[in-house]
Amino acid sequence: MRIKTTLDPISLKDAPTDPELHLQDGNLHIYFESVENMDAYIDMHVERPGLDLKHNLDNPTEDSGTDWN
Repeated sequence: MRIKTTLDPISLKDAPTDPELHLQDGNLHIYFESVENMDAYIDMHVERPGLDLKHNLDNPTEDSGTDWN
């Protein structure tokens, strides 16, 4: 299955299906309105709650342990 989105995730406007302004991650194809928007998307930090945050929702203690330590 191939997933293609032409909604620019930065500007939220419909983007042309220009092969120069698109990223592919597996079966996901994302198109962008401009090079600046594509660069902004690439530079965006992805939050990984298990690694980036000091506590998660169930606030495990040192006694209970975690699977990411």
